[in-house]
Amino acid sequence: MIHQTPATGNREQRIRDAERNLFAAVGADVDEFFLTLPRTGLRVRVLSHGQGPAVVLLHGVTENAAIWAPLFANLRHFRLLAVDLPGHGLSDPATFRRGQVREHARQLIDDILDALSLDKAPVIGHSLGGMFALWHAAAGSNRISTVVAIGQPAVALPGVRVRMPLSLLTVRGLGIAVLRAPSPHRVYRRLLAQGQGSAEIAAAPDPLIQALRLSARRPENARTVASLMHAIDRFRRPRPESVLTSAELAAITTPAIFILGSDDPYLSIERARPSIDQIQDSRLYELPAGHAPWLVDPQRAARLIAEHLTAGPHPPTAEQAIAQL
Repeated sequence: MIHQTPATGNREQRIRDAERNLFAAVGADVDEFFLTLPRTGLRVRVLSHGQGPAVVLLHGVTENAAIWAPLFANLRHFRLLAVDLPGHGLSDPATFRRGQVREHARQLIDDILDALSLDKAPVIGHSLGGMFALWHAAAGSNRISTVVAIGQPAVALPGVRVRMPLSLLTVRGLGIAVLRAPSPHRVYRRLLAQGQGSAEIAAAPDPLIQALRLSARRPENARTVASLMHAIDRFRRPRPESVLTSAELAAITTPAIFILGSDDPYLSIERARPSIDQIQDSRLYELPAGHAPWLVDPQRAARLIAEHLTAGPHPPTAEQAIAQL
């Protein structure tokens, strides 16, 4: 069940109804609360599950915090704090501008940790969330104790191509229209499959698809996402300032764990590996999936995450960890 504050508007109620069905389907008892971020004043929603050490979860672009629900029951010994990023889910909107997104991401993560009264915490990030976490670590901060990037971290690594349907969102004016277009449920599933992978969407509970669809169509969310995509990407390639350089990758001292799908549509593991190897304390795991491996196999993804969040100074090798699954 979800313990919720009163809904404000029919769309918000429909999002919460879909999420309630989703949490029931995965057997998760989820609390909802809102944070007012001290620096920006933005109000963001958090979905909380489990008991134990705090872990912050940051979703990808056009998603919301509910996308982590398949992981919740498998990581119940952690206090999972899944945040709706600004302009996603039920959080306040924001406007992103070229050349300022990295600084926005750094301040946003500091803001979230401050509002949660956390000096330091692990961050699990999917796609955009993983990129924000890597950018934060590359800026020299040590407030993230471990970065767990699941799925290619958006365009943070060299060599990523921007693909359809995300390419459409980079075009000024067109992005809002695409996001707000009234697409039937099955059409939206096909679009998600293009971006996430067919296995991911086949495995995703139907209420999750509904929650994501309703969330993406909120007018304020569409405006935020369109401004974000235009700020970080061109039509086919990321803007240069979005991509971490070799020097920046080598300067990251935060332990970084990458859980990547063998069929991730944005960057192959072979092309990602040289960049990941430049990070001092990094590990790479390959799972048979696309861009969102935990949707395909939540138990296996959770086991890898838990191994590293509880590991001592000598974490298991990839082969050892996978052998234990």
